[in-house]
Amino acid sequence: MSSNANESNTGSSGDELQLIRNELKRIKSDTGNINRIITLSSSPTIIQEVRKAIGGSRVRAAILMLTKDEISAKDLSVKLGIDSANLARDMRPLTDPNKGFVTVTEVGRQRFFQRAQLVDLIGFEAIPEFAELLKQWEESRKKQAPMLPPAPTQQAPTQEQSNVS
Repeated sequence: MSSNANESNTGSSGDELQLIRNELKRIKSDTGNINRIITLSSSPTIIQEVRKAIGGSRVRAAILMLTKDEISAKDLSVKLGIDSANLARDMRPLTDPNKGFVTVTEVGRQRFFQRAQLVDLIGFEAIPEFAELLKQWEESRKKQAPMLPPAPTQQAPTQEQSNVS
């Protein structure tokens, strides 16, 4: 009999947990819808703010394109073709907490970047001035590619190196 009581309590708790999850999904959906409505109604202002943050920089426009999906700082600097030490300089206007065009996530010692949904909602890549900057960036990367030395491959350390502490 006690096993039935435990099952009904577990079932009840499971049902309550499911109800809470469903409610959280609904709230998340509603919040997303409200954010979309606000973004769409504020698009001209947001586009102007993105324009200020990019400031005619092909690299910053490329950053917004490349951060559509989460990307590590290392991978981003490689794809941009810039030294990772210079990445912060180009990221600063996009990660400004008051603007939030790109979010920064830190996991251990690694940093990851992902652009905000509002950049998608304004149709960033389809806006002619940004599309032109992206085109120019892609062309400059194609010109750089033949000149870049091959990427070094990771090799196991030699026996001598492994003995050094």
